[in-house]
Amino acid sequence: MKIAGLTWWRGNYGSILQAYALQELISLYTNVEYEILDQYGEIASVGNLCDRLRRWGIKKTLKKIRWKFASSGFKARNEALQKFVDEKLRLSDYRYTEETIKECLNKYDGFICGSDQIWNPLLSSVNDIYWLGFAGEDKLKIAYAPSIGVDECNDDTAKTIRDNLKTFDFISSREQPSSDFLNYLLGDNLCETVLDPTLALPRDKWDEILPKPKLSSNIKYVFAYILRGNKEQRQLVEQYAIEHGLKVVSFPYLDSDYIEKYDKQFGDIQIYDASPTDFVQLIRGAEYIFTDSFHCTVFSILYHKLYCLFPKIGKTQNVRLNDLQQKFQIEDRMIKSNNLLEVNSLKPINWETVDENLDVWRKKSVSYLVNALEKRKV
Repeated sequence: MKIAGLTWWRGNYGSILQAYALQELISLYTNVEYEILDQYGEIASVGNLCDRLRRWGIKKTLKKIRWKFASSGFKARNEALQKFVDEKLRLSDYRYTEETIKECLNKYDGFICGSDQIWNPLLSSVNDIYWLGFAGEDKLKIAYAPSIGVDECNDDTAKTIRDNLKTFDFISSREQPSSDFLNYLLGDNLCETVLDPTLALPRDKWDEILPKPKLSSNIKYVFAYILRGNKEQRQLVEQYAIEHGLKVVSFPYLDSDYIEKYDKQFGDIQIYDASPTDFVQLIRGAEYIFTDSFHCTVFSILYHKLYCLFPKIGKTQNVRLNDLQQKFQIEDRMIKSNNLLEVNSLKPINWETVDENLDVWRKKSVSYLVNALEKRKV
């Protein structure tokens, strides 16, 4: 059986790693032939430039290009991300668009969508290819851990989502609130909650692909992976590092939609040219993590690293992080103020409890995936 995956896998460390993880999970636990549909092409290409101009307009596109491609640092980051994609992701030979996607139907027996926020109606259309509406009834349709990110919507959106879901053979979501909302729309308990694939893939499988550390072993550091945040949060990281005798390692300017100018001076060691596996390796080697990122939190948990969460703007963004902690019985580590006393008062994490919960969730998630790919209702 040949299955194609549809997800986000470009320009973001977490997105690329979750796409890789699902690919490896399918290879590890099934004999299914699997590849990811290429809906992007290379990160920097004429085709992608045209897509951006259509979606964002000239002004916003030029702003993004300025920050992403105008310096050697951003060029190095894009090249590192693209190198991992080229070497590690099994992509379709042909690049598909919304207009040409049906041309792939004769090549695959089914399709799987997820993970990441591909179903969030605030980020993408409820009519786009990630809902697999292009696939007919003769094709197996599986949702593995997409995040919808909302718990309410207008009547028209609700109807479209409901109609989309009714065409699926197997439905799951990454967060319990998302599953509850989808089941409410369906009027049935058809949607299961499963792990993000980065957590479902065992840690030893990540260890196998990690590169040599970028930093010397005698450098003790705080890893600050902050997608947005503000100047005050970054200054808090600096205060913590000084108090504990640590360096600050940072990835400057991670979000081209939101530029924090303080990033120019933030970090004793600024890294631009990190690959996705360098990102994981830096988490594994850190003394402490500061982040507002879902996937940075995932790998902090996977490698038993104490971390501090900065809240994101908007309820739906923080739901993902809160649900992640609840799964593993971790006391909330999202701080409410930029106060060093609050950071230092966070309680230790019971890693034995975390691992026990992770084992239960991993078995459930793998079972769902295998049963879906073998077309077995449980």
